[in-house]
Amino acid sequence: MHLRTIIPGLVCAAACLADTLTLRNGQAIQGTYMGGTARTVKMQVDDSVKTYDVTDIATLQFTPPAAPASAQQPMVEGRADSLVRAVIYEDLQCPDCAAFRRMMDEKLLPEYGSKVAFVHRDFPLAKHAWARRAAIAARFFTDRKPELGLEYRRYTMAGQAAANEANFNARLAAFAKAHDIEPEAAIAALTNARYAELVERDYQDGVARGVVHTPTVFVNGKPYIETFTFEEISKGIDQALAESLAQTR
Repeated sequence: MHLRTIIPGLVCAAACLADTLTLRNGQAIQGTYMGGTARTVKMQVDDSVKTYDVTDIATLQFTPPAAPASAQQPMVEGRADSLVRAVIYEDLQCPDCAAFRRMMDEKLLPEYGSKVAFVHRDFPLAKHAWARRAAIAARFFTDRKPELGLEYRRYTMAGQAAANEANFNARLAAFAKAHDIEPEAAIAALTNARYAELVERDYQDGVARGVVHTPTVFVNGKPYIETFTFEEISKGIDQALAESLAQTR
């Protein structure tokens, strides 16, 4: 089983199967995750749905979809094998996501990069004209070189004020050329069905977890939504690190 702790607000998609909820007292409960809120989690156990308080829960585990290679692998910064995971649903055209990106670079990664896995997932909002294209382009660059995919995400969020639907392709081509990649290949990737499917998979995964606004960050299941301070999320990370350490003793 792959550890993924989630406490979103809406019903989970059918993909969430063979779930195991472990309480802090050590009791393991087998069933199907059925969603919840920031305070509760619902599990279908046999023929009934039971509700558990978040404060009583240690972890929620389920079998993830099969993981393909390259661009399909999670985009991770920090310590990839950490038990503490900050899963980030982001929109590359979202100003709040750009602010969180700055928080990542200036504070979170310097403080927690050696301890926490920061996992990026695409959640392009329908109201943003070029967000989905940017997410698809990021997959293309990740295929060429994983760190280049992350650099493109930084570049795109940092340049939001200068970008628009009309000049998106030109800016994409310029980034590709600056990194010795054929601009024509980068433009062509925007119509690549495989990349589009990967972005949509992330998006639907977010919907299943109750994501509505960006950024939404789940720190071992606890959600931080849209606008939050470094102090707020670092408190959650510190708590998750302390719980992880206690579990390994």
